[in-house]
Amino acid sequence: MRASTASRVRPFLLPGAVLSVALGIASPTLAQPTSPSRAVAAEALARTDVQWLQAIQAAAERVNYSGTVVYQRGGAMQSSRVVHFFDGTVSHERLQVLDGRRREYIRRDTEVRCLYPDTKRVRLERRLEQDRFPAIGAGTPAEILEHYRLMVLGTERVADMECRVLVLEPKDDLRYGQWLCVEARTALLVKARTVDGQMQPLEQMAFAELKLGERLDRSQLKPSWSTEGWAIERVEPQPIDVDRSGWQITPPPGFRLQRAVLRNLAPDAAGDATMQVVYSDGLATVSVFIEANAGDTPTHDEVRRHGPTSGFARRVGDALVTVVGEVPPGTVRQVAQSVVRSPTSLPGR
Repeated sequence: MRASTASRVRPFLLPGAVLSVALGIASPTLAQPTSPSRAVAAEALARTDVQWLQAIQAAAERVNYSGTVVYQRGGAMQSSRVVHFFDGTVSHERLQVLDGRRREYIRRDTEVRCLYPDTKRVRLERRLEQDRFPAIGAGTPAEILEHYRLMVLGTERVADMECRVLVLEPKDDLRYGQWLCVEARTALLVKARTVDGQMQPLEQMAFAELKLGERLDRSQLKPSWSTEGWAIERVEPQPIDVDRSGWQITPPPGFRLQRAVLRNLAPDAAGDATMQVVYSDGLATVSVFIEANAGDTPTHDEVRRHGPTSGFARRVGDALVTVVGEVPPGTVRQVAQSVVRSPTSLPGR
């Protein structure tokens, strides 16, 4: 029997598992920022909430930097080395994972090459949006501020750099908050925490070492290994129309449809492709996976949770519905329970 969506997603939800992207340096409690200087206070008054978010998003793409990023989720920690350049038109990036299985990611604008030297394989895919650290989401500032309040708290020192401390506080209990530390001169995000309602960190990411403003050096973007003779795998999900898919999904308030595709999550297995529908409020995302003809795959009544990532699976007829997102457990359960077959797709219609 081919692996189900739940069995492929479930390892990421078990205690002690490591997600592909987690966040940085450990801290049992959130350190209080130092009192803002007069210059910082004046800057906070001069820059609007929208301008703060615009500056952070622009810096993630347009600032040249290199350094070591440390991720932490629960008791698991992972480090990566990153080099990022902007050539005046598009951004280029090389990210080397330093722990665990060897792998490397090389990006030019939206095109990403994932290198797996142990299996001599290259995976080619297209990333439609920049939503990973040091970016803060794929939404516009106005969209983010519909559901989060921005607060400027003061200053802190990270990677030997002075940073402004910002908090994005959710306006309801459907989302988590974000604690951000932004380099003063460039507005590059150098440390981020996903926090719960008590401001306790669920996930953290930070630069342990950072160099800013380096000149473009294309030799630093070359792969660590020659890929001659490696297998090439192209990932090209098929876009679909949710309204014509035979399913109805009710996203949480404020979450808008971002994309809907058919994916072959088990390329070596026969069977139907899995439908993936992604919703976002500009900052957080929720993915709905619908696998038709899922057989007798078992589900669980409780929500699985690892750090800020929650997951819940339920059966709808012969299909398996799995919802995963960096949102509170109640949010993914609410979405999963909303999924039903469209009336037009029922027998006799």
